[in-house]
Amino acid sequence: MSRHPHAHRARLLALAVAAAFAASPALAGEKELQAQIEALARQLESLQRQMAEQKAEQKAAAAAPAPTQASSGPGNFKLTVSGNLDAAIGHQGNVATSSAALQGGTTKFFNGGMAPTNLAVTGSTDIADGLTALFKVDTEFLTSSGANMLPVSGQIGPSSYNGANGSSVLFNRAAYVGLSGRYGAVNLGRQQTVAVDAVVKVEPSNYINFFMSSVYGAYNLGNAIYGQGLLNTAPGRYSAGISGNLDSRDNAMIKYTSPSMLGVRIIAGYSPGGVAGGDTQGTKAAVGASYDYGNLSLGASYTEWNPMDVVSNHDVKYRLHNLGVGYRFGPLSVRAAMGHTALPAVTLKDATNTNVSYTAADASVKGIGATYAVSPRVDVTAAYYVKRYDIASGNKPRVDTLGLAATWQLYKNTKLYALFDHASSRGDNQAAQTLGGNGSANAFAVGLSHAFSADMLR
Repeated sequence: MSRHPHAHRARLLALAVAAAFAASPALAGEKELQAQIEALARQLESLQRQMAEQKAEQKAAAAAPAPTQASSGPGNFKLTVSGNLDAAIGHQGNVATSSAALQGGTTKFFNGGMAPTNLAVTGSTDIADGLTALFKVDTEFLTSSGANMLPVSGQIGPSSYNGANGSSVLFNRAAYVGLSGRYGAVNLGRQQTVAVDAVVKVEPSNYINFFMSSVYGAYNLGNAIYGQGLLNTAPGRYSAGISGNLDSRDNAMIKYTSPSMLGVRIIAGYSPGGVAGGDTQGTKAAVGASYDYGNLSLGASYTEWNPMDVVSNHDVKYRLHNLGVGYRFGPLSVRAAMGHTALPAVTLKDATNTNVSYTAADASVKGIGATYAVSPRVDVTAAYYVKRYDIASGNKPRVDTLGLAATWQLYKNTKLYALFDHASSRGDNQAAQTLGGNGSANAFAVGLSHAFSADMLR
């Protein structure tokens, strides 16, 4: 077909004029013939005008600049602001406090039922072919009040990096800078522990807060899977953490994450001790690995921390190991994980610079969970945990927790959810340390979780 259909039609019209003239009867009147010629001439003129307009449009399109696109290569900068807001209202039963008269159920506001409420800023700059500089700052706060999440640690005792144990900091979830390339990434600063990274895909509850019912107990979120099993929050003895953020982050850490090689990813971390006169005292080192092949996921890690005993001036060893496995069967995914934390007998300084001695203790946790996608927008989750603590002779509590959840995805970044959990404790020798001294407790909540993310490119 001709590239200019209008020119083709003009030539046909010209031929039609000649044919019409030749075929006209000899006796046709001059006026009728003249009218036909004029009509055809007007049509030819119209087609010529359309052809001229078409050529002008083609020239303008060729001269127009190409649409602007984000630059690529060295100097390309990307900034992402992201986060999540999560809030729930529910009822907690069988609450125990220091006053027996105040025991009973209560309706309350829950923070972070489905996911933590946080605000993060992540940036990256391409500085060479295949090499990117990056940073991240991330803070977790309470939806109920807007206050910063208070308990923050990263080590069992105070250090030159985190000040008083449990003090509040602005970027409690992350504050690091690093480089990423074809051989992996190296990040420096406060960041997620190696123990968390190793089993992040196989956490039994899928990171749902199934510990609402024991929120008033000392062992509400002590989770040895991630090293959150035991902290020195009580004078003279180890006790469990009081926040999901405790010990799930490490301060002053140098962390390397390899690229995936045949489904295997290696993670290694090291935190200098910062103790004068010793290169090992106060140090923390960890190594972990994850493996993904098709529907199968595996993860494991080992962490060793060397706090210094302030009396003997020798370092002792804190050890954590964990492992987990997950598998997806179509719409059903199942996960199982376990961990064990062993803490030594040691004397440490507390926040007031007072010596506090601790006897040896350990904690272990085992969990199993499953999530079933009822539809593309609705899924249900169930998980069961068994936590055991060996704190002192005659004081070996155990906490069993059952959690159930249902989520409805209103939009790609917005979920409605309902949670239920039941916790029971035993074997604590009437020490009133688990579930506030109660034998069991329940909690139910409904909530809304909304995530957001916005990118800026330059």
